[in-house]
Amino acid sequence: MPSADQSQQKQQLRRHLRQLRQALSAEQVQKNSQIIVEKLINSDVWTQSKHIGLYLPINNEVDLSALLTFDKLFYIPAIYKNTMQFHLYSPHTPLTTTHYGLTQPEFIADYQAPKLDLCLLPLLGFDDKGHRLGMGGGFYDRYFADNTGTMLVGVAHALQQLDKLPIDPWDVKLQGIITEQQWLTL
Repeated sequence: MPSADQSQQKQQLRRHLRQLRQALSAEQVQKNSQIIVEKLINSDVWTQSKHIGLYLPINNEVDLSALLTFDKLFYIPAIYKNTMQFHLYSPHTPLTTTHYGLTQPEFIADYQAPKLDLCLLPLLGFDDKGHRLGMGGGFYDRYFADNTGTMLVGVAHALQQLDKLPIDPWDVKLQGIITEQQWLTL
């Protein structure tokens, strides 16, 4: 169990990092997103991956939607209660918006999980050790708790980097983090 102090520290960091990200202009988000997409498509990780998990952006997250035009199989998350699953995406996939503002496909109770080569994860904060601070729901941590074959790469604006994050035993570590300024391989 995390200490009350650590939970409170994470909540304060989330508020602060959300404010920083929200302060970015639409033009800066677009510029950062274009740079990050270029870095991704020119990487060996991208070349070697066929089945890719990614998110649809909200609240000034890096927008990776330009990747959806490439000849890869993309999977986007659907969330219901405490469970997340990844669904194959096409331009014809019916999407709904949740009360959190997430755009997602319909959650299917007995859905077979795909084998992802690469998953591009949204985040609020990160450090150079591969620790990720998400929105606090733990969905990615639970989904990838027993991960053995999916490369996990966090996607963020450079201003979301912190020197050190408070971590819990269940926090899933990233193998890479990409921003408009750098690609950290861990």
